[in-house]
Amino acid sequence: MSEFTSIWFAEAIKLEVGQALFFRVADKKEQTALALEFEKEREEFAAVDAVHASQIFIVKTLKELKQYVVVERKYRTPFTAFLQDKGGKFSKISIDPERNRMLRLMIKDKKPRTEIEEVLNGLTDEEIKAFFP
Repeated sequence: MSEFTSIWFAEAIKLEVGQALFFRVADKKEQTALALEFEKEREEFAAVDAVHASQIFIVKTLKELKQYVVVERKYRTPFTAFLQDKGGKFSKISIDPERNRMLRLMIKDKKPRTEIEEVLNGLTDEEIKAFFP
């Protein structure tokens, strides 16, 4: 990764939802190379903050007959999905990776269930089924 993409990616993570940075490039080859460098920066950042990184989009675009690489922050909730049942009804499912990580660590550290419930303000039915059969 270049110093250019490192510096600009640091600015990109400060973007508010809906804001974007446009980088003018000379040709398709430079556009592809720059987009790949930004993708690598995002991948590295994902190890630190996966949710924020998932909101950073890198797009190659043509605007007014000029080529750009766009780094944009869009609202996205990667830990929310919708489950469709057999009848076609949808229900929202959310996963909290930080809560899940804390639960796994406390179980690994052999903490008693009462302490785990106290720290996490109770357990969901799914957590009880998965971790306390």
